[in-house]
Amino acid sequence: MTKTYNVNIEAEGLDTNEAQEWVNEMGNVYADMEVSDVNVSGNKISFKAGFSGMDDTTEDDIRMKLDEYLTMHELFQPKKITVTG
Repeated sequence: MTKTYNVNIEAEGLDTNEAQEWVNEMGNVYADMEVSDVNVSGNKISFKAGFSGMDDTTEDDIRMKLDEYLTMHELFQPKKITVTG
């Protein structure tokens, strides 16, 4: 069973379509990452994320991948990122 976390990103300079693609592409870059329930509205991106077959994933695991992906794909400037279970 995959344990998922709610990810919320507040950012500047969001284009709705590009932000949607950014989240979906993250699931492609990290083959073991599952991304669902993507919502982009105004200056906020929200989605659920987890790792396939992992029931011991932590918030820090998700945050580490997010930080890494943000470094590789600087589409927008995040102001606040939260990962909650």
